[in-house]
Amino acid sequence: MHARDISVPEPGHRSPYRPVIGMAAPGIPDSSTPRSPSSILLTDSYPEGPRKVVVVNGEVDYETAPVMSAALRNALRDSAEGVDVDLSAVRFWDCAALNTLLRLRREALAHGKTVIVRSPSRTARRVLDLTGTARLFRPSALEGRAVTPPSRP
Repeated sequence: MHARDISVPEPGHRSPYRPVIGMAAPGIPDSSTPRSPSSILLTDSYPEGPRKVVVVNGEVDYETAPVMSAALRNALRDSAEGVDVDLSAVRFWDCAALNTLLRLRREALAHGKTVIVRSPSRTARRVLDLTGTARLFRPSALEGRAVTPPSRP
């Protein structure tokens, strides 16, 4: 079963950190220009053994992060062991996207599951490396460590 979601931000709302495409004059957006396909976020998920794989394609920022979050949380709920997030097709990745991934990791660990990032794009890898969070989403970081909650004395 595949889940696919498309998000197009409302007209007039865009990340201040993303370059403006289709300008009529410097600083004035041209409302007649159709939105760029790069402002669309696609997510697709599929099972792979006891895990779910979520493929993220497009730009993830504060406008589209809720769409990614919903897809990731659904995949986590439907998986037995956790979620693998394929970020190879991500073209923009900001702190909202990173926070979404960190919240998913916290939720996964609370349920004895894991989150692994597969093939991050150059853009996503840069944010993960600069923030020191890349190690949290590697399979090797989970080896030899139980993800079950500690027992009570």
